[in-house]
Amino acid sequence: MSGHVTPSAVQAGSAITAAEMAAILRTADLRQSAVTVVGYGKMGAQYVKALQALGCSQLTVCSRSAAPLAGLEGVGGIEVVAGGVERLTRRAQPGELAIVATPTLSLVDVTERLAALGYQRVLIEKPVSLWSSEITQLAQRLERQGIEAVCAYNRVAYPSLLEARWRAQEEGGITSCTYTFTEFIKRLDLTKYPPEELARWGIANSLHVISMAHALIGFPSTWQGHRAGSLPWHPTGAVFAGSGKSERGTPFAYHADWGSTGRWSVEFHTPVSSYRLCPLEQLFRRTEPTADWAPVPVEAFAPEVKVGFAEQAAAMLNPVLRERIPLVSLRQAAALTRLTEDIFGYARKQ
Repeated sequence: MSGHVTPSAVQAGSAITAAEMAAILRTADLRQSAVTVVGYGKMGAQYVKALQALGCSQLTVCSRSAAPLAGLEGVGGIEVVAGGVERLTRRAQPGELAIVATPTLSLVDVTERLAALGYQRVLIEKPVSLWSSEITQLAQRLERQGIEAVCAYNRVAYPSLLEARWRAQEEGGITSCTYTFTEFIKRLDLTKYPPEELARWGIANSLHVISMAHALIGFPSTWQGHRAGSLPWHPTGAVFAGSGKSERGTPFAYHADWGSTGRWSVEFHTPVSSYRLCPLEQLFRRTEPTADWAPVPVEAFAPEVKVGFAEQAAAMLNPVLRERIPLVSLRQAAALTRLTEDIFGYARKQ
C-alpha cells in the first residue's frame, strides 16, 4: 500500500514553549466570551471545566439528558438546556463559539443544526466523521456559509507538543521521526461503542497519535504501508507498519501491533538531541546515544483540565492565541482521515 497526501500540515505561527503558553493563557481576558457546549458527557464536561478555568462567564451547556446537567444548575454564568440540540432554539450571539462534544456518529448533524442557528465559529470533537468524504463535504457546506470550523484534536495542542516544536526549531529542525499506535484492545469495552465505530477504530482512536506526529513533521508526501492479521470487530488488520517521507522531507516510520504490548508514542530526532513523547502528555530528551531519557519540564496552564482542551478553546476565542496554538481545520482533518483510511485499509465512500 502506498499513498500521497498533499495538503499543508498543521502549522501555527512561531513556535512557543509550554511555559510561555501557560503564561499567555493566565493573562488572557476571555471573560466576555460567549460559548455554547453541546454534549455534556466526558468530553463536554472537560470543555466546561476548561472554559471556566479560562474565565469565560457566558456559557450555555446543552445535553440530551437532564441528569448530567444537575450539577450546573444555579452555577453563575451557566445556562443549561436539556433535551438535545433540538431544544436549542435561540440564535447565536455575534462572535459566539460553539463546541460540539456529542457521540461520534452525531457530530456532523449537530454541527449542521448549529450552523442553521447562526454560529460562525465551531470547534467539533474529533474525528468529526468516520469517513473522510463526509468531513470534506461538511467543510464545503460550512465554507459556503462563511463558518470557521475546526476539528478538536486536543493532542495537537498539548503543552508537551508545543514544547517539542519549540525545541526542534531551536535545534535545527527534525531529521527523522517514528511513531507507534498500538491499542490496548484487551482493555477495550466493546459494548460501549457501535460496531461501525469499532470497525474504523483507527480513525476513532489511533488518529490521535498520527495527528501528533504529522503536526511535527508535516503530512506524508510519499509512503508505503503493510497490514497483517485481523480481529472479529476490526477485519482490516491488527498489525500495521509503514514508512515514508513527509512534505518537509522528513523520513518517518510507524508501527502498531494491537495484539502485543506496545503503546502510543512519538519519537523524533534533531541534529542535537532525541525526543520522546511517551506518554504523549510528557516529553523526554536524550543527548547521548547511551544516556537515559531525561524528563523535560512541561508547564500546563490548568493541570486539573484534560490536556489541550483549554489551549484549543482559547485559540478559538482569541485570534492572537490562534497564531501560536496549532489548530486542525476541517480540510486538514479530512486529509488526516484519508491517510488513516489508507493506513488501516478502510473503504471510502463518495
